[in-house]
Amino acid sequence: MAEYFRNNFYNHHQRQFLHQSLIHTILTVGADRVLFAVDYPFEDHAQAAEWFDAAEIAEHDRIKIGRDNAKALFGLD
Repeated sequence: MAEYFRNNFYNHHQRQFLHQSLIHTILTVGADRVLFAVDYPFEDHAQAAEWFDAAEIAEHDRIKIGRDNAKALFGLD
């Protein structure tokens, strides 16, 4: 089942800034299938960005989750 999800779904991470939840999502589906998201208006964009920038994850995963995965998914330059 995990392989099916890794190959067919993207996950957005907006679980109220919980580090363990982010790590679990990355370990479950891989950093290539996670998107950074903010549950506006229930969460603050600035607070979410500050939390994400400080999250204890590899910098290449942060770049994928914060930008590159969305660019690939939506075909953006």
